[in-house]
Amino acid sequence: MAIVAFHFSGVYKDKLLSGKKTASVMPGTHLYEVGSQVLVYLSDTPNLFDKGAKETRIGEATIVTCRQCKLKDLMKEEAMNCGYLSSEELIREMKIWYPLMKNVDDVTYVRFSLKSVEITNN
Repeated sequence: MAIVAFHFSGVYKDKLLSGKKTASVMPGTHLYEVGSQVLVYLSDTPNLFDKGAKETRIGEATIVTCRQCKLKDLMKEEAMNCGYLSSEELIREMKIWYPLMKNVDDVTYVRFSLKSVEITNN
């Protein structure tokens, strides 16, 4: 059995720990089974992709929802679950994180329930 993990940039720390971020959008098509458990990690730098970034495990989450769609089809509620005020704001951010992303590209929206928050250094 594979261990699935979500890795988040340090810019999301407060939103994750406060419960304001309960979802994520990732490029491409990913299949997560509702009810599965995933480990959640947080980078110590604003950009998860920074060379030499260290990560801390902050807990486990349960997958609540998983849906595939086009970037342009993300809804306001989904953006708010990701910690944004609107789908337009989320789409702008996605294009910053992934500069080659277009509105017609496939994305996967995953909502999760973060539980057993702990700080475990790796």
